Amino acid sequence: MVTKSALSQARKQLSYTAFIALNQQAVEAYYATHPEFKTWHGFRLCAIDGSQFRVPNEPNIINAFGVNPGKDNQKDCALALVSVYYDVLNHISIDSSINHTTASERECAAAHLNYAHPKDLSILDRGYNAFWLYALYEATDRYFCMRAKSNQGLLYKEFAKSGKIQSVITLKANKCSVNQCIEKGLPTKPLKLRLIRVELEDGEVEVLITNLMDEQAFPACEFKELYHLRWGAEENYKRLKQWVEIENFSGKSVLSVKQDFYAKVLSTNLTAMVANAAQQQVDKATAHRKHEYQVNFAQALSKMKNTLIELLLLSVRKLQGKLEALIDYIARSIEPIRRGRSYSRSTSKSKNRIFYCNYKRAK
Repeated sequence: MVTKSALSQARKQLSYTAFIALNQQAVEAYYATHPEFKTWHGFRLCAIDGSQFRVPNEPNIINAFGVNPGKDNQKDCALALVSVYYDVLNHISIDSSINHTTASERECAAAHLNYAHPKDLSILDRGYNAFWLYALYEATDRYFCMRAKSNQGLLYKEFAKSGKIQSVITLKANKCSVNQCIEKGLPTKPLKLRLIRVELEDGEVEVLITNLMDEQAFPACEFKELYHLRWGAEENYKRLKQWVEIENFSGKSVLSVKQDFYAKVLSTNLTAMVANAAQQQVDKATAHRKHEYQVNFAQALSKMKNTLIELLLLSVRKLQGKLEALIDYIARSIEPIRRGRSYSRSTSKSKNRIFYCNYKRAK
């Protein structure tokens, strides 16, 4: 007889690492078989960013992931730190991890580099500034563009005030940075890096730091748009939280949290791969229109949600036809791209907010 707990018992036998391995295999196969994937100056453009995810408020989960103490009128909130290595042009989560809420985002970024290709360019926010992380990129022959903390470092302050568009600096490690590099087995020699000035519409000045030193191949005027592309990582978190409802976990154990997280990352990646194929049809069909058009990703997720299991069970012979029909269907649900829109962020109502309404869920 099938008992009430049969599913839970069977689920305990499935390691969450199976979904990690499947995702890695799918991602590697996608890039290997789709040489036409989008790049920036030949680089796969990958944003690294972290976010706090709500997890079930259970003792075993709190022990594994931690808790964020609430304010005087709020309860403590069980949270986990999620970090993603995200291809912003092709909408693929190359690597992801769910960690203790107090984990270091820089350490997570360093772990992501194990999955970086030589022609990857990482885009990072100012929270990742650290000499040892710069040294890691140099030691592994990887490239980065990062927003500098222009209100803290003296070099960055002086550059921001100078009015120069760009400058090459030699960054030396302080005592703390030397100790960190030695602990991680990294070189402590001074680093030659490039600073780039970016002026925003409101008059604010941002300073970017990069190890792309060729000023002819990578002119300073292109870095404002380049760094803006980092916002794709934020959009990915919106998709995961609001459309995929990744925080709506189906169990109350640490294993179930990890299973759900990595399974939903995998399913979102598979959706992106199908949507990218559909986008090629959309580009051809809308080439004569005034605006550019893109696949409605919420609709793609909704369709894949009810089709994915069927795809996994089909034979190879039947799979191709089903995929072609799925791509045609997704290519018919499109929306215009309206560039240059911006909205001021309102914080007046967020002071005491505990729960956030969904933007839109993929039904």
